[in-house]
Amino acid sequence: MKKLLIVFVLLLLLGGGAAAAGWWFYFRTPEDLPDAPPPLQISQTELDSIPVTVLRNGKAAYLFNFRIVLMFDDPLKKEMVDGRLPEVYDAVASELHQLMSRKQLEQGGFEEALIRQRLEKVVKKRIGDENIYRVSIRAMERFDLK
Repeated sequence: MKKLLIVFVLLLLLGGGAAAAGWWFYFRTPEDLPDAPPPLQISQTELDSIPVTVLRNGKAAYLFNFRIVLMFDDPLKKEMVDGRLPEVYDAVASELHQLMSRKQLEQGGFEEALIRQRLEKVVKKRIGDENIYRVSIRAMERFDLK
């Protein structure tokens, strides 16, 4: 009988310890939770429509209209870049004319992700990597002029 009582007490202690450990590690809410970072305040500026004409045999074959949006994580950065929008527009238009060549269109088309990535790289190079959050393509329209 004594052996049975000892085994019962040991099982009770082990079960209680396991329950306490489970509560401590899985069910308890810690008191020292780190504060969540404040949410980003995204602001944006839309560039004017950028037309890109693709030529074939000296004649216009395609016309693309792009609507590009610049996103900022700080309103102060937006104000700083708004003063340099002509530079950004020029850089984006130049890059789009390089990307939308006739050869590329005929050999496999174009990917929006690739265009967005290249535009983001050009804009960050022009105005600084820390000044821009993201470049987005709001609209990309294609017109056949044949």
